[in-house]
Amino acid sequence: MIPYINKEVPLTISMWDYSWLKANHPGGAYEDLARCVEEAKIRGYNTLRVDCFPNLILEESVNFKKNWDSRTELPQWGQTMVDFSCNVLERLSTLAELCRKNGIWLGLDAWDKASMIGHYNIIEPQDEEKTFVSYSETWVQALRLMREEGILERTVWVAPMNEVPHYCCGKVRSIMDLEQRIRTEGEVILEKNAELDKAYQRVNHWMGEAIKEEIRRDGIPLCYSSLGAEPYANRLTDIYDVVDVHYMPSVVMDDSDVEAFEQTGKGASRFSNFLQLHTYDLKSYSEVWDTACQKNYGKMLEGVRAYHENALKHLTLASGKELCPIITESFGPCYFPDHPDVSWDWYKRYNADAAKLIAKLPFAGTSLSNYAEPQYRLWKDEEWHRTTNLFLQNSY
Repeated sequence: MIPYINKEVPLTISMWDYSWLKANHPGGAYEDLARCVEEAKIRGYNTLRVDCFPNLILEESVNFKKNWDSRTELPQWGQTMVDFSCNVLERLSTLAELCRKNGIWLGLDAWDKASMIGHYNIIEPQDEEKTFVSYSETWVQALRLMREEGILERTVWVAPMNEVPHYCCGKVRSIMDLEQRIRTEGEVILEKNAELDKAYQRVNHWMGEAIKEEIRRDGIPLCYSSLGAEPYANRLTDIYDVVDVHYMPSVVMDDSDVEAFEQTGKGASRFSNFLQLHTYDLKSYSEVWDTACQKNYGKMLEGVRAYHENALKHLTLASGKELCPIITESFGPCYFPDHPDVSWDWYKRYNADAAKLIAKLPFAGTSLSNYAEPQYRLWKDEEWHRTTNLFLQNSY
C-alpha cells in the first residue's frame, strides 16, 4: 500500500454509509455514537466513510421514519427502528468531534441522489448541466456550514455522489441511450465507449467543479465514487484527485454449486438482496456458500488481484495527473445475510486474505468489508478487524 494524500499512512476505512445517522436513535445500532467511534479506533480504523446528507444539512430538522423490524428482517444498511427527528448538521458535528478525539478521519459522500436532485425523474439532455450544477451548489452550501462547525478539519475526501454510474445509467437519458446502443448494436464499440466516457466526464465535471473550488482552500481532495474498474481517466477531469474503487462479486460457483444454492431457495444462485435472502433456508445457504468459497478459493483470490491490477491501469489523466486509488466497498458479496444460522468464518478468511493481496498493490486505503460497521455481527469480532488493519498499516 501507499500513504494517502497528505497523510503518512494508508487509510483503514470503515464504511458507515447512512446508517450512522439513521440508526442513531434510542435502541439503534448507533445509539451510543461515542462508543461506536471508540470501537472503530480499537478495531484499527483511521477513517469512516459516511453519508453527510448535504441537502438535509440545510434543514433545521429532519424526520426519519421507522423502516426496519428486527423480528422479521435481516440487519441492513440504514435500518431505523423508530420514528425520530434531528438536526443533521448537529449530529454530523458531534461525529466529527468524536473522530477528532479518537484520531479518526472522515470521508464524506452522498447516497440519496433523488433527494439531492429533488425528483426521481429521468434527466433529459437539455436539463443535464442545470441539474448537476444545482446538485454541486447544494453541496457547496452544506460545505460552508460544515466548515463553520469544524467538520472539514477531519475530512480526507469529498465524493459528490456514491457510485455515479449506478445513478446515471438509470436516470440520465443521454447515458442510458448510449448504454443501450452499445448493448444492442455491437459494432464500432470503441467509438461508442469513447462517447459514453465523454458523457460521464461532462456529468462528473458539472457535479464536481464548484465543490472542488470550495474545498481547495481546505486542502481536501475531490473523490470519484465508482461502480467498479471503470476507465476512470477517460471519465474525469483534472479537478478530481481520488478514485474510490468498489468490488463486491458473488462467490465463484461451478454447476454443482449453482444447483446447491437453488436448493436453498429459488434464485439463491443469482444476485439476491436482503428481502430475497430472508426467504431462503439460511443455514443451508451458509453451508453452500462456505463450500463454494473453500472449493473455489484460488479463483476468488485471483479475481481480487486481477480486478484491482486492472483498476490501477486507469489512473493517469490526459494531463498526466495521477489519481490516488482507495477501496471503500469490498470484497464481496454485495448482499450477505447476517443471521444466527449464517457463519462468517469463510467470509472473514476470504476478505482478510483479499485485503492482504491489496496490501501488495499501490492503493492508498481500503476497507475490509461493507459489513464492517456496528449493526452487523461481523463488528463483534474485534481481533479480526484489529489484526487485519494492523497488517495493512504496516504494509507500506
